[in-house]
Amino acid sequence: MAYKIIVDAGHGGYDGGASYNGRLEKDDTLKLALAVGEILSGMGYEVDYTRTTDVYDSPVQKARIGNESNANLFVSIHRNSSPEPNIYKGVQTLVYEDAGLKANLARSVNNELEKVGYRNINVVERPNLAVLRRTKMPAILVEVGFINNDEDNNRFDSKFDETAMAIAAGIDDVIREAGLKAGSFEDSNNVTTVFAENKFENVNSSEKVEESISAEDTLIGDISVNKNDKEINDYDKLDDEKATVRFSEDEDGISDSSNYEGYLKDVPAGKNDNEGNYQLLTGIYRSMGSASYQMNKLINSGYPSTIYEDEGLYQVRVGNYDSIENALIASRELRDRGYETLIVIGKTNKV
Repeated sequence: MAYKIIVDAGHGGYDGGASYNGRLEKDDTLKLALAVGEILSGMGYEVDYTRTTDVYDSPVQKARIGNESNANLFVSIHRNSSPEPNIYKGVQTLVYEDAGLKANLARSVNNELEKVGYRNINVVERPNLAVLRRTKMPAILVEVGFINNDEDNNRFDSKFDETAMAIAAGIDDVIREAGLKAGSFEDSNNVTTVFAENKFENVNSSEKVEESISAEDTLIGDISVNKNDKEINDYDKLDDEKATVRFSEDEDGISDSSNYEGYLKDVPAGKNDNEGNYQLLTGIYRSMGSASYQMNKLINSGYPSTIYEDEGLYQVRVGNYDSIENALIASRELRDRGYETLIVIGKTNKV
């Protein structure tokens, strides 16, 4: 049987992913995923997709699609983003752990994209991402430039074909070097025994995997940068300002307590929200930097997130659900990943 690859277009449907000047990550990822898949098919690989249209599946559902397909490799396509536009640029590939076939694939893809002109950032371990943690086969997540960087967007558009070819070539080179070239893999049903790299068998739905950040480094978007880097500007204070303010039953509605589980609270709706829809509040912060860190962490985990400023505090909310049932499903999924959540109802202010 041919070597089978699942190509995942990040985000989709109501989850637009990161955005910049009207440009949506979900559109870029779908276009590129289909192009990469077509090239891989021409190389002799069996290719399937998590989506071929503008639909939403959660990261857990996408991992399930990959596992049920008995594929040999899972490749997720995304665009990166940062708190401020035109500061960061380049490609970065994420893996569950920096070892084995997936690590070689990640570096190969980055190197090929560097030849197209993208800045090669690095390969980063991200064990908390569902499409990397829950997939049985080797999996990589390619961040193809920053969607809020004009230079990266120009390269993405003007060298789109070269970008798609670079990703496919990076994959093909490693697969062939490993002796697993297209058409030579005998039994795709044995994928879990051949490529048991992601420790999937030890993961259950309630496991919480936390990211660790050293005292010297601060995570912004997907990039781990040294605090001495001048590009960080005000965000070098993130580690010092992570005091989170939570909703409780205090008279003013705000306290430092996290004891709010089970409460439903009406809050002002944002300008892009529908009145009466449900959102998941994951934290309220005193500093914009801390809120941006939380928002980007959620976005990079596959959850559409937004920051709202309210009386000098910064709320980080996820989603925009039209029913309490859908909000509860998303809330349970986030809690399984270690987040605290409060379901809030968006209400416009009455004058």
